Amino acid sequence: MIIRSKSFQNWFKTNLKEHAEDIALHGADAGYPYITYTAHTVKIFDKFADEIWEMAVEDAEAMGYKNVAAMIAEFGRSDMLSSIDSFKNLMVWYACEKFAQQLTDGN
Repeated sequence: MIIRSKSFQNWFKTNLKEHAEDIALHGADAGYPYITYTAHTVKIFDKFADEIWEMAVEDAEAMGYKNVAAMIAEFGRSDMLSSIDSFKNLMVWYACEKFAQQLTDGN
């Protein structure tokens, strides 16, 4: 998988915009192109790690969490955090769900 986009948001719009409403309603773990397999989500995270982490830091602060780790512990799929790759996968799902919500809410 080759990622040419310069930002996560552009990547999402190019690859998942048509699934945004479903991702917003059902979560990113329901099985969508490019974000079903860990091998793909790891590549996505590695490309956009700084952008995804920045989103998480801003959300953690806005929601009153002590840090990003405390916020991640509350994720519905935090049970899958058994490796660095599963962490990267979860963070890509988080970013997809966040951006899908923004697109469908008109923000």
